Amino acid sequence: MKKIMSYLLLFMITGGIQTVTGQTNDNTIVIPGTSWSVLRYGMLLEPWVSTQYIYFNEDTTVTGKTYKKVFSCDDELHENIKYEGLIREQDKKTYFIRENTETEYLLYDFLLEEGTSFEYQATTLYVKKVDSVEIGNIQKKRIQFTTPPPDDDIVRATWIEGIGSLTGLFYPHGGMRPPNNVIEALLCYFQNDELIYKNPAYSECYYDKVEDITSVKSTTVNSLAVYPNPVDNVLVISSSNETDSFAELADISGKTVYVKRLDTGKEHKIDVSPFASGLYLLCIYDTNGLASTFKIIKK
Repeated sequence: MKKIMSYLLLFMITGGIQTVTGQTNDNTIVIPGTSWSVLRYGMLLEPWVSTQYIYFNEDTTVTGKTYKKVFSCDDELHENIKYEGLIREQDKKTYFIRENTETEYLLYDFLLEEGTSFEYQATTLYVKKVDSVEIGNIQKKRIQFTTPPPDDDIVRATWIEGIGSLTGLFYPHGGMRPPNNVIEALLCYFQNDELIYKNPAYSECYYDKVEDITSVKSTTVNSLAVYPNPVDNVLVISSSNETDSFAELADISGKTVYVKRLDTGKEHKIDVSPFASGLYLLCIYDTNGLASTFKIIKK
């Protein structure tokens, strides 16, 4: 918490809390005084872990539209400040201009309804379910996405109104990020100095050591067993989870080579015999898109 408070103090000093002209607190993402801490980790080759803090600062105008400047920090003392881009919201749609670009693209749309699609760069997500979840004693809209039908039985991303994606503000589509199989997970969300949301899979809002995240993830993988490892031909996933999940296997280049839905409480077998020998990353996602990760060696 001291780390979070030092960040908030920095935030107040560097720009304060300002309200974008024409925007109100019923916005879904661009809300004055908000901040996120997002876990980022890679488990292939040289494993690494970092925590990215994201926050808004002063206003700026581009082509007649008012944006908030977006900054991030990835160090414990919040001294390594990086400019991320510009963000604005209109009619429950959030638009983002990434650093060193001039192209605005749609980051979130909280007017989406079940059965519709969301286009994010080269990714198409299908709105499988729209419901609500209680956040800070307030019911917030939740949208769960899958790939388009007929492959719409696997939740690939989850959005919560006011918070954004559970895989981080800038990654609404979920999943691993090629080429280095980087995984993001929202740790904590703050409104001013108040903790509004905390990821139940993690005990802290900041991590920077691989051993810390490995020990944390062990609480998630207690219901999972993956064997044998190294593997010749058939990889077995044994799950006692009470809800369905899905497995994604990616090679060292970041290419996804296998995706499979895991039904509740069943044993699943993956034929890896066609795959080249080497190191792979297996991610098993729950219905909220939170991942348990395993390094797999294919003989």
